[in-house]
Amino acid sequence: MAGFLSTLTFALALDDIQIAPTRKKLAEEKARTSGNTSVETKQIAYSVKVTSRVFRELQNVTIKYNIFYEAAQLGSTAKPEVKAASGSQSFPSLLTNKCVEFDTEAVQLDSAALDGGWYFSGGGKTVATDRVVGLWFKAFDAEGKQIGEYFNPASVPQKRKWKE
Repeated sequence: MAGFLSTLTFALALDDIQIAPTRKKLAEEKARTSGNTSVETKQIAYSVKVTSRVFRELQNVTIKYNIFYEAAQLGSTAKPEVKAASGSQSFPSLLTNKCVEFDTEAVQLDSAALDGGWYFSGGGKTVATDRVVGLWFKAFDAEGKQIGEYFNPASVPQKRKWKE
């Protein structure tokens, strides 16, 4: 058991930066696009807390991110397309154990549904809801060396490709 704990401590020590995103809803709108379809549009973003875990000031830190989401199509029989919204935020200085915050760019998630009793003759989806399927953040120092990473769920690096 002692070997496990020392290995775990070493693995955690690799990240100089702690990244903690929290989802927030910016706007929500409901409408009817046609006589039998309801549409709900949400604008979401993530408020991200970044904390330095090293015992020195970090200069010129850049946080890059990808927000992966499925864009479902009403009436389609195909799997939803996975898209990525990406961006970055730079900080001139991060002090030890001090937290800085930023917000990601907004992502639009749509939800559409046919009214009860309606259907598509080809068997397409009568409800289509976009949803976030993964978050991936990377922190880089002034030289471009990666000094921190956050992803959720754990399968994101295996299932998704990093987009600049």
